[in-house]
Amino acid sequence: LDTIDPYDPTTYGYIELGLILGAHGVKGEVKLRAETDFSSRLTTPGLKHLKAPHRRSPRRIELIEGRWTQRDEYLLKLDGILDRDTADKLRGSVLYAREEDDRPNIDGDEFIVKDLVGLEVYMEDGHMEDMDGKLVGVIKGVVLGEEMSSIMGLGQDLIELALPKGPKEIDEELVLIPFV
Repeated sequence: LDTIDPYDPTTYGYIELGLILGAHGVKGEVKLRAETDFSSRLTTPGLKHLKAPHRRSPRRIELIEGRWTQRDEYLLKLDGILDRDTADKLRGSVLYAREEDDRPNIDGDEFIVKDLVGLEVYMEDGHMEDMDGKLVGVIKGVVLGEEMSSIMGLGQDLIELALPKGPKEIDEELVLIPFV
């Protein structure tokens, strides 16, 4: 059962897109540091959701246009934000999309990390003959490398795998497997 944190919209159906760093220019554009790997989420006009630092839940806002500038930064034009002062008041706000509204197109060999959670893992042919096709465990989560190390590129993503309980075990055993 997932725990819902009323102060964290990602626990109740939102995807974090990025943090607004402040105003850019005098016409109401905002600079955003992206937290998504899908740039189309920030460059395609449409409905988004904005959570101010002092608010519990995001409110609806229309993305008029967005464009990439450098590294992980984007400039966005949001509906109703017409001048620098109004744009600067959004500093520290977080931009979100609803999960059901924002499913990116991915290739057959790609995946979204959240989709892995709950999948069963089986032993593959050729590694240990007595284990071929046997259940190894269930994926409980993915620990991103950037969460493990503050130095970019040093951490490696890990799969959190719950091993099946034995007959006398109360809790399942969790192991971390490098995800390469």
